[in-house]
Amino acid sequence: MIDYPSLLLPEDPKEARKAFQSLPVQSQLELVLRSRGKERLDTLFLSEHPEELVQALPEQELFLTIKEVGEKDCLDLISLTTPEQFQYLLDIEFWKRDQLDSEKVLHWIEILLESDEKKAVQFIRTADPEFIALILKRFLLVTTLEGEQTESMDRIPLFTLDQYYFIDFKGVKTREVFEPFLKTFYWIDSEGYRSLMEALICELETELEETGYRLRNSRLNDYGFPDFEEALEIYHFINPDTLMKGEGLPAAEAPEALKRESPAYYLTFYGEGPFFSALLSQIDDPQEQDRLKQELTALCNKAIVAEAIALSNLSGMERAIKKVYHYLNVGLQYLSGEDKKKAVEMLRSLPIQKIFQCGVSLTILLRRKAETILKGPWFGGDRENLLLLDPPHFESLEGVLRKRPALYRDGVPDDFKDLQDLKEMERFLESIEGVVYFLGDSLNVSPRSLKEMDWSGCHPEKWQEITLSTIFLTALANRILLGKFQFEAIEKARLNDLFSHLFEREGQGKGVIRMELRNGLREWLSSMENDPQGRGHLVAFQDFCLDLFEEEFGKVPPGEEIDPRFVKGLLIYQPLNK
Repeated sequence: MIDYPSLLLPEDPKEARKAFQSLPVQSQLELVLRSRGKERLDTLFLSEHPEELVQALPEQELFLTIKEVGEKDCLDLISLTTPEQFQYLLDIEFWKRDQLDSEKVLHWIEILLESDEKKAVQFIRTADPEFIALILKRFLLVTTLEGEQTESMDRIPLFTLDQYYFIDFKGVKTREVFEPFLKTFYWIDSEGYRSLMEALICELETELEETGYRLRNSRLNDYGFPDFEEALEIYHFINPDTLMKGEGLPAAEAPEALKRESPAYYLTFYGEGPFFSALLSQIDDPQEQDRLKQELTALCNKAIVAEAIALSNLSGMERAIKKVYHYLNVGLQYLSGEDKKKAVEMLRSLPIQKIFQCGVSLTILLRRKAETILKGPWFGGDRENLLLLDPPHFESLEGVLRKRPALYRDGVPDDFKDLQDLKEMERFLESIEGVVYFLGDSLNVSPRSLKEMDWSGCHPEKWQEITLSTIFLTALANRILLGKFQFEAIEKARLNDLFSHLFEREGQGKGVIRMELRNGLREWLSSMENDPQGRGHLVAFQDFCLDLFEEEFGKVPPGEEIDPRFVKGLLIYQPLNK
């Protein structure tokens, strides 16, 4: 989808410069966009006229380059930016949510002064006067000394350029940065300087900040970053099956002429959505390419805003962009049934945002399924009862119950990245639903009954430390010892008897559950469930529980006494006088 030149520049610097300068400007720009960080900076300055390339860069690409290389190493680059590009940098960097970031303001005014005197002059002449007033208001206190004798000026520790407006700098660093800035301002526009001083005396900082933030958001809106409410529409539910049928949905529209070059950065995440990205690369019509590029850019911008990520937060932006690719991947897989020909047609006919919303909506359907289980008779709608789930299962259910459902991988919440992730979560939810129904029906165990139990002499000592595996394994132990599948505490004195029934010893002495016992338990459990799918879930849960049991108790040497306070997996009864 992105046709960059296949040209590789020679390694020799002189030859590289010669080869680069022989290219048309558009090809030079494409080579610049193909590179990142320091390599991009070096490539830009191979040009005879680097300002032409710098000023053709998308603002976001310029910002990313500066952040990757570092502001101090990009002074020459910053000095070549247009007023609009520089304003974009400040709009991104100056704000922490809806408030001005004082540290960033000082940093960037210092960068401005270091980059080039002409750049400082350009900024003063082109920036909105209210914006400059906003910047200065937080750092300066301006007063006039009307009626005071100028002979007494040497007694007043204030700064002045015109013997009329006197400035108190709030801090040593503030003076180091803003004194040269004010001198430059006064030198090029003394009338504008006086207007600025009056604004600093009269205007309220809160009003300047509120207006500045509103204007900043308006400028960013011109770059495709919408307001928060508009951005949230990408997470609105749409029925995936309705979308699949194409009912009542707008067709993809031909793109408008590009006002600005779309950032190449968003297109560097192809690997995050392999099915979607592979098919995107098959679109060879230039007009379709432009449409998809514009829609993908708009979608990524909305995702960044909807996730409330500061535009200066590169790692946060990266997470949001990856999320876009993940759910485009899921949505396109579902809508096309993973038929590549059909998927290409959908890319041509559907707005990309709708495909993303389909992917998101599939996870919302999973959340609704999880909410049904939570509100069902076993959990009773009480989220506290989810503590009865074993740790990996607890995380999985908590993840899918989030406002924006997540899939836990190795204990870390992540996106659903493909249809396989969705199917695994669907199977997990069916499994939990089947297991709690089985425990309630076969053992008459529920969160309510556990909370009403007498836990005297038992380990664990309270219901919050019990899990579904503990309930199941305790009942299984009773079946082996007493012939009854029931949830009652196992006497500590019977543990060695239980282990001798369950374990055989490997060469290194570790206990493993006898295979014939595993198979026998599978057959017995299968006989209790008629539905093949439900039977599979119960058998899988049994294997999960037996693996936990083996890991916890298989390492205990034969005959060694167990302290029930320090093991898990069984409800053990130890008389209080022992």
